[in-house]
Amino acid sequence: MLYNPTLLDNNIITSRIRLARNVADMPFRITDNQKCREIIKAVSLALSKSDNFSLYYLSNMTYMQLEAFKERHLISQSLIDNKDRAAVFITSDEKFSIMVHEEDVLREQGVARGLRLHEIYKKLNSIDDLIAKKLNFAFDKRLGYLTACPTNVGTGLRASVMLFLPALTESGKIKSIVKKAERLGLAVRGVYGEGSKADGFMYQVSNEVTLGVSESELVGGVENAVLSLCEAECNEEVEFYGKIKNKTEDECFRALGILSTARILDYKEFLSLAAKVKLGISLKFFDFENPEAIDDLMVAVRPMNLCYRYGMDLTQAERDRLRAEFTRESIIKIVGKKGNV
Repeated sequence: MLYNPTLLDNNIITSRIRLARNVADMPFRITDNQKCREIIKAVSLALSKSDNFSLYYLSNMTYMQLEAFKERHLISQSLIDNKDRAAVFITSDEKFSIMVHEEDVLREQGVARGLRLHEIYKKLNSIDDLIAKKLNFAFDKRLGYLTACPTNVGTGLRASVMLFLPALTESGKIKSIVKKAERLGLAVRGVYGEGSKADGFMYQVSNEVTLGVSESELVGGVENAVLSLCEAECNEEVEFYGKIKNKTEDECFRALGILSTARILDYKEFLSLAAKVKLGISLKFFDFENPEAIDDLMVAVRPMNLCYRYGMDLTQAERDRLRAEFTRESIIKIVGKKGNV
């Protein structure tokens, strides 16, 4: 399917590829500390021939750091649960990370803004090849890569895209779309994956099937599904919001006004208001100089990322005050000279 750049700009937030890998003749969850260290060393040697990765031992990280990294999707709760043996390698731009001793021995992932699944896969696949030269991956000629969870067996690949779907959500049509996606072997979930809510009209679309198809076919299938969803969202925006244009425009401008002036903001309220501002961008009510910065702001003001930014364990009241302050400062930069407000 050919894509319309406007659809990408308005509704596609980030793309992500994740590979699950284990080591031959070893358990998926290794408990021998010496073996754990040997694997981390092997990955380190492999990555020395790639981008500038930094190594973090989770046992040396504070609770604040761990939670901030989790909020930025650099590590998982499963990795934190095994922090005494776990480590993560992260590039300076945070686009690629390798978790070691998670649910599987390795979870390799790459992320980028917009719809760039094929580009990420190409880069991550080259990193995977480097690691494979140092570690003998658990692989079966008939099944493919062997993983801790049966749903990952085969390619071990998950391709996912974060989407902003306000019209399909508010019209209620997202429910039928989720059911249709499931029949096609896809999952549509909230920001933090299975079991999480679609806060801020944000959804994660990913493949469910990993066995019996090639990695390139999986990536292409998710990409086509995403483009179809974006087209449906674009059509629904015209249909749904066209009937309530004045009301919707007022809500979007009010949301921007509150974010620009508020002195106290809890994260739930912030997310609701930021989603309305993003909707205003989609509906062309706003013409911001840097509209993508709204997405970055949504991550930056999450509870632990705020604490990490200010270097202290903040109370909820302190977080709400500093979130409002940081948001006000950020909105000025986001609106810029082009801002039609």
